[in-house]
Amino acid sequence: MRYVEVVQLDLQREFHEARENAAQPHRCPILSIPHISPRADLPGIRQALTATRHLLEMYRRQLTDEKPRRTLQRLDRRLLDIDARLDRLAPAEK
Repeated sequence: MRYVEVVQLDLQREFHEARENAAQPHRCPILSIPHISPRADLPGIRQALTATRHLLEMYRRQLTDEKPRRTLQRLDRRLLDIDARLDRLAPAEK
């Protein structure tokens, strides 16, 4: 049998090499969206929610890690729920 002696210098070198090769943290992509003039009414809010959901989905599809993808999916469901609640408010204003 052969024995290997691991010294502090070896550990440090391996640690720094692993850090350099580690995946970089996720960055939000810069996506172009049509310039929408914000309106302070229900259709304007719903339009902004739709655009936000679209951008989140585009970003989610770029991720490889499953945990952030699931988190963004839950956020999308919450935004969809808000949109549905706003839809129920719409007839009350008319």
